Amino acid sequence: MPYIHEIVNIINTSLATGKLKDDSRFNKALYGVAETLPRNYNDEQDGIPAVVDLNGGIQFSGFDDRYSIVIYHKVLSTSIVDAPIAFGDGNNAAREEAQMRMIVFADRMVTKLQPTQLSFLLLSAINQQLQPSQITTFNGLFGVNIEPGDTNYNGVTIYGDEYRLPASTYPVQPHQIYIALDYTITTDFDTTCISDCLTC
Repeated sequence: MPYIHEIVNIINTSLATGKLKDDSRFNKALYGVAETLPRNYNDEQDGIPAVVDLNGGIQFSGFDDRYSIVIYHKVLSTSIVDAPIAFGDGNNAAREEAQMRMIVFADRMVTKLQPTQLSFLLLSAINQQLQPSQITTFNGLFGVNIEPGDTNYNGVTIYGDEYRLPASTYPVQPHQIYIALDYTITTDFDTTCISDCLTC
């Protein structure tokens, strides 16, 4: 789906203006869709999470203790499935399911939240059906649903996946939280209206 980045921006905006709007608790850095980029350092290779734009600009999106909460998103997989409802003549309707992951680094002392509470707060905030007014600029979209999934509280495992480094280098302190929240973006669209170039 060409609009995953834009939908993630909507999610971040709803978090920033909703559940995370208290700036005294949530000094936030909310990033879009990131990738784990390979990095060669000291004759070894690891990885760093970063948002890469269409001009090749790279913005690191991982650990940053200047903020009480840092969030970035990843696309795990996408698949086209049968659309259960027909729109218009029904011949051009399709549905995509994008399996997503939200990586969250937070300070529990500043946010005043335990990991399970933070997970509930975030997943309850993203559980939504986007309103027509939110997607009118996305040509060909019929609807977008965002559904929460599982949370992984094993920070060491998440760290290994994100940074490609061993557990011995895990830098999270006891007062910090490092969790991964899975969710699904389900998009119904008209195959004849989706552009292959959003910036043309």
